[in-house]
Amino acid sequence: MSKEPTIEEYIQNIEDKQFRAYQCGGCGAIIAPPQGCCYTCGGTEFKWTQVSGKGTLVSFTVIHIAPDEFQNEAPYIVGIVDLDEGTRITARLLGWDPNTPKEIEVGTKLVLDYEESDVGRTHLAFRAA
Repeated sequence: MSKEPTIEEYIQNIEDKQFRAYQCGGCGAIIAPPQGCCYTCGGTEFKWTQVSGKGTLVSFTVIHIAPDEFQNEAPYIVGIVDLDEGTRITARLLGWDPNTPKEIEVGTKLVLDYEESDVGRTHLAFRAA
């Protein structure tokens, strides 16, 4: 049995620019960010797995009023991405102007990238493929 997934490991993987997800040992579902149990079968045995870094934009929003930590970065775009492996994650979107969101199209194919924030953290990000 693998150890219980932790958000700390997930965040560290992102900081190391080695995005990985959990794979359920019971049904093979890909889970990100880590959960205590599989949302497909309820299993609790997991292992880290690589993901392709490819996905599709499902939804997005422009953040104009950000939490204190990110106020200097606003406005910025956050999207929900359907990874090709079958799970959805939230990440920043790069390569679009947050002041012209009409140019962003739901359904756009995306590839994984990373963004360094003003406070020294690394965030998951995606760009148009």
